[in-house]
Amino acid sequence: MGQMEADSGTIELGQNLEPLIIDQKREALNPDWNLGEALTDGGGDNVIVGDASIHVQRYMKDYLFLPEQVRTPIHVLSGGERARLQLARGFRLPSNLLVLDEPTNDLDLETLDLLQEIVADYDGTVIVVSHDRDFLDRTVTRTLAYEGPGDWQIYPGGYSDMVSQRG
Repeated sequence: MGQMEADSGTIELGQNLEPLIIDQKREALNPDWNLGEALTDGGGDNVIVGDASIHVQRYMKDYLFLPEQVRTPIHVLSGGERARLQLARGFRLPSNLLVLDEPTNDLDLETLDLLQEIVADYDGTVIVVSHDRDFLDRTVTRTLAYEGPGDWQIYPGGYSDMVSQRG
């Protein structure tokens, strides 16, 4: 994703690539913000999603936040709430490549269901790095698996499909 140099070889990214990277550390969240500020980039009552302007409290509901949480400081949010906020912030922006790094860490069942819906409805390519085998089975159509030094194989389907294909 351009954050590290290749040890060897070349990296070619497609033209018109608009990546959205959701990292497990949630480093893009400023702990001094509140929910409303995080979603509106510092002010106002509306979130810009594509070409639409949506009231921040209405948008928060889509990501399982209560309207009265609009002034809640980010530093008091749970890990799952921070994960939801990061998703909400990211999906405001146009993208055609979604990269999820351990996306199910800290998620409750309701948020996990929301994430599965988001991934299923995403109009673009999704790359998921996860140890959550059930999540992979529910969301992916191909699995890239490490088979040994320099050996990576692509299997159709999720984690369980990969295991059964390996024999």
